[in-house]
Amino acid sequence: MVLFLLFLALFSALIFPRPKGEVKSLISPEFFKAINLTSTFSFASKSEGLSNIVGKNLEGKQGEYAVYIEDLNDGENYSLRSSDSFPAASLYKLYLMAAVLKEIENKQSLKSGDFGELKMENKVVRKKSDLVEEFGSVDFGYEDIDDGEIIEYTIEEALTRVGRISDNFASLMLARKIGWDNIQEVADELGSKNTVIKSPITTTAEDIGDFFKKLYKKEVVSPFVSEKVIEFLSLNQLNNRIPAGLSDGVKVVHKTGELAGVRHDAGIVCFQTVTSGVDEETPEVRCTPGVNDTPGVNAHAYVIVLMSKDLKYEDEGVETLAKISKDVYEYFKEK
Repeated sequence: MVLFLLFLALFSALIFPRPKGEVKSLISPEFFKAINLTSTFSFASKSEGLSNIVGKNLEGKQGEYAVYIEDLNDGENYSLRSSDSFPAASLYKLYLMAAVLKEIENKQSLKSGDFGELKMENKVVRKKSDLVEEFGSVDFGYEDIDDGEIIEYTIEEALTRVGRISDNFASLMLARKIGWDNIQEVADELGSKNTVIKSPITTTAEDIGDFFKKLYKKEVVSPFVSEKVIEFLSLNQLNNRIPAGLSDGVKVVHKTGELAGVRHDAGIVCFQTVTSGVDEETPEVRCTPGVNDTPGVNAHAYVIVLMSKDLKYEDEGVETLAKISKDVYEYFKEK
């Protein structure tokens, strides 16, 4: 049908030529819109292999899912509902970490009124009862602390806890220190146009995927900020999703997120394949472009964002994310 319409348009253009001197396309943009050719080509550009993997794993699954996958070596990609808004859960902490580190690097004055420079050794201090009221419940790991007790971390300790265990209290302490508006500002600067750092915080798989692509290229604010975010995320101990089914030696820089009925994981997966005999020891995998120059060893990296909501069975959702991740890894490994 599309080819027939194209033929008619070209035939009409030849029979009814435009006035002399008027140089325009033979086919108007309105024609392409009318036949929805843009969406046809967009669909065709999706990776069939990745599409099959995601479709197979989501078949019959309850809940809603958004997916964004991109090979950072050759650009092969796939997305599913990647521009739809989902609850961000703890994925907002990516922007939080970047905002804190930006202020540390730039030695900016704090919006809170503390006009000294922000440093890693500075303290964040809150009473547990205040944090419980703001968060809405007692965060995991704080159950045995009295409500009136003061919780205190250095900025570096708080960032470490956010990266390692996604500590909600440490995150709130950091957010209070720099201001929520500064976090939104960083999201805006990074081009995350559909990320809203305001309750209820929402984002999209596309925004998070773009964040990790920039992180890989050291473009999240600056090389310093990017490297520190990677350093803290590399401490992640919540590894039951993207990393769960991957081989030993694979490096995953990722951030999870969860709320009731919501399970996310997003990050960069980096691995190496040996294409010929390598006499020397295979270098350590690093999620950095162009760091491996060992002959016979190929470095691979891809971004994967897996988001879900309205899950009736959250454990099943976690298993689904882990299975998609494993199959995507096996697919890229065989390329």
